[in-house]
Amino acid sequence: MMTLSWIVYGSVLFVIFWGFRFAGFKDNFNEDFSSLKITRSLRGLCALCILVHHFSIQPPFRYAGEFKLFYGMGIFFVSVFFFYSGYGLLKSIDTKQGYLENFLKTRILKSLVVPFYVNSVIYGIFYAAMGYSLPFYKWIGGFMGLFLFNEYAWYPIVLVILYLLFYVLFYNLRHRDDAFFFIFLVIFVLASVFCISGHYPFVKKVLGWNYCVNEWTGEKWWDTSKQLWFCGEWWVNTLIAFPAGMIFEDNEKKIVEWLKRFYWLKLLAVISLFVLMNFIANETMNFHNYWSELETGKNLVYDRFICFTVQQPLVLLFMLMVIQIMMKFESINPVTQFFGHFSLEVYLMNLMVIRFFSFMIFNENNTVRIDSNRMNLVVYFLCVLIFTILSGMVFKFFCHKINLLLSWINNRFHTEL
Repeated sequence: MMTLSWIVYGSVLFVIFWGFRFAGFKDNFNEDFSSLKITRSLRGLCALCILVHHFSIQPPFRYAGEFKLFYGMGIFFVSVFFFYSGYGLLKSIDTKQGYLENFLKTRILKSLVVPFYVNSVIYGIFYAAMGYSLPFYKWIGGFMGLFLFNEYAWYPIVLVILYLLFYVLFYNLRHRDDAFFFIFLVIFVLASVFCISGHYPFVKKVLGWNYCVNEWTGEKWWDTSKQLWFCGEWWVNTLIAFPAGMIFEDNEKKIVEWLKRFYWLKLLAVISLFVLMNFIANETMNFHNYWSELETGKNLVYDRFICFTVQQPLVLLFMLMVIQIMMKFESINPVTQFFGHFSLEVYLMNLMVIRFFSFMIFNENNTVRIDSNRMNLVVYFLCVLIFTILSGMVFKFFCHKINLLLSWINNRFHTEL
């Protein structure tokens, strides 16, 4: 582990323990652990950790062994967002009269659709300014959102799908159990789409094809990875947390009361089960890999189904562990509150900043560059972190102004009618 990793790990721990509150060893608990302020702080911490995770998967940092602890942790941080999205939606139905009446406009159009398309335009302009050469139909498709200029922008797309599903089901169905069933069913269908198609659905798999996969020059855009919807396990492997959050909200009082009894024993049991399930999942995925298509030259659908299956209980155990920990331990501070407020915007702008400063960590021939003192990694890390935060703030401001303009146009149109 390198000095940069130690500094970042220490900084994350400092953020966690800044504003730390412990309810005590006896029968005292943080009764507000699922409140908006607390969960926003948790999401802010996860947003910060996702940024570090994005650093960890960049080739220079991976080759240098930096941020190893965060390399495979993205699934857990994203699960928190899906869980509390589902929890928050159902909580709003239970506490806010007529919540679904303006749901499409406020929760989907303003909060997700507008940021997604504004982000697509920003990335399109960025790629044009950087001299990216793309066919005309790809530019049009990118601006229309048919595929992604920003591969990180899969998250708002999935949320729109889940939110629309939530709206239709809870607006029309009387029994919540029926709604939960259909949400689980749709998630399974979405996961099946990926498991069947894989990362490269239109490429003929022959032995050895993976050796040139990163050097293709004349391939069609649809032959590459991360272009099409649900073209990657990150689209589907955390979605189960969304209905899990709703089920928790629907049974929160009973679940919390049960968890309070023999709390420390149950916490130890869940932590042990999580560690065991994490070991089982990692060992299983050593033999059945999401990316086995690269190694075998075959579209091994069952490999992806196996990986998806073993990760689902892992996600659920992680969220149960988070709930139990937050019942006793809470942390609120300006850093986590800030990232909680700007989490989507910072996340969406991160890839553009990563690519803008890539000249610091890649040579002209696109080979990895790691200076002997690794100072270029430090400077790159600081530049990307700072400008990701700044660009996220500007992006949120710009989206707010677009929403105000759309509201003015809508009001003007209805006034004239």
